[in-house]
Amino acid sequence: MNDPGPPLPFHRRSIFLAVPFFAFFTVLALVEVAVRLTLPHLSSLDVFVASPRQQAQFVDAAHVRIFEGDPLLFWRLTPDLRGVLWDATRVSTNAEGLRYDHAVGRKPPGSFRIVCVGDSVTFGYRVPRVYLHRPRENPEWLPYPMLLERWLRAANPARKVEVIPLACPGYSTHQGLAWLHRDLGRLQPDVVTVCFGWNDIDLRGASDAETMKTGWARVMARSLVSRSQALMHTVAWLRSRRARGSVRPDTVRRVSPDRFVGNELEMSRLARNHGAAAVLIGAVYRDRVAHPPEGDVIGADRAALREAAREGGIPYLEVKELTEAGYPGNARLFEEHIHPDHRGHRLLALALLAFLRDHGLLDGLAVPSVEPVVREDAEEPAS
Repeated sequence: MNDPGPPLPFHRRSIFLAVPFFAFFTVLALVEVAVRLTLPHLSSLDVFVASPRQQAQFVDAAHVRIFEGDPLLFWRLTPDLRGVLWDATRVSTNAEGLRYDHAVGRKPPGSFRIVCVGDSVTFGYRVPRVYLHRPRENPEWLPYPMLLERWLRAANPARKVEVIPLACPGYSTHQGLAWLHRDLGRLQPDVVTVCFGWNDIDLRGASDAETMKTGWARVMARSLVSRSQALMHTVAWLRSRRARGSVRPDTVRRVSPDRFVGNELEMSRLARNHGAAAVLIGAVYRDRVAHPPEGDVIGADRAALREAAREGGIPYLEVKELTEAGYPGNARLFEEHIHPDHRGHRLLALALLAFLRDHGLLDGLAVPSVEPVVREDAEEPAS
C-alpha cells in the first residue's frame, strides 16, 4: 500500500483551491473589459425596460432624458439633476432621485411628514410649464405637494414640516406599492397620500405584475446585471432573440381593475401598519370625450376605489373639478386630458389641505388661509 505522505499545509491547500476561482474571475474581468472597449455602452434603463412605448416616453423632443434604471422599480428619476428642462418641465432632484429641494433623512423628532405617492401627476408634469420665450416661472405655479409644504411651513414656522413626493412619471400602482414596501419604514411619515390613474389603464403586451417582478431574487439579479456591460449585452441579446416573431400586441392593461384597487388598499394598509394615516385620492382625468374609452375606464376604476375605501373606512378624497364630472368647465385646469396644470394643482392642494384639516390629520398644525386663485394667471402667455 502506497504511503500518501503527509497532508498538504492549509495555506497550500487554500492556494490550490483558489486557483480555479481566480482563473474564472480573471476570464470574467477580461470579457467585461473587452465588451466595454468594443461594444456600445448600454444603460440599465435600456435593459430593464423592454416596452418601446415606455422607452419613447423617457425622451422628449430635444432628446433629453431624466431617468435611469432601478433594480426594483425599473426606472426612476436621475439623482442630483439641477434645473434640467425635460418636456417643458424644469426638473431638479435630490440625491435620492426625488423632485424635492433637500435630502430626506431620518424623521426629526417633533416634525410632521407627509409622503405623497404617485405618478406624473404627483411629480408635477409641466408644472410649471416652461415657455422658451418666457423663461421666468411664477413661484406659485407648483405641484400640489410643494404647495402643501410651502403653505404648512409658512403657517407653522416653529415646526419642521415636510411633504415628500414619492412620484415618478410613468409609474403604476404596482410600482408605487413596491416603492412603499421598500422605503416606508425608513421615511416614518405621519400621513401617506396615494394618487394613481392613467398609467394603470395603459395597454401593454403584458401586465406590470408579469413584466416587473419585485421578488428579492429578481431584484438582486437585476442589480447584478446593472453593474456589468457584459451581462447587460447578454440580456439584451437574449431578449432580442426571444422577441423575433413573438411580439405581443398592446392589449393588456398594465394593472387590472381588481389589482388597481387592491394595490391602493394595500398601500393604505402598509401606511397604517407603520403608524401613518392613509388618504386615497381619486384619479384625475379631464373628460370622456377626447380619448374614448379612457374616461369611462378611469371613471369605473375611480368608482370601484371609492366604494372599496368606503367599505374599508379609509379616508378618500375626490376633487370633482378634476374628473370627467367637471367637463367642459374644467378644461382650464388641465395641461391636456391627463395632467392638471398649475391651476389644477393649486385646486388639488387646497382640497387636500382642507381634507386633512377636516379629518384631524394635521397633528395640531395651524392651517393657513390660502387664496384659491393665483393673481398672476391673467399674465400667462398663450400656449
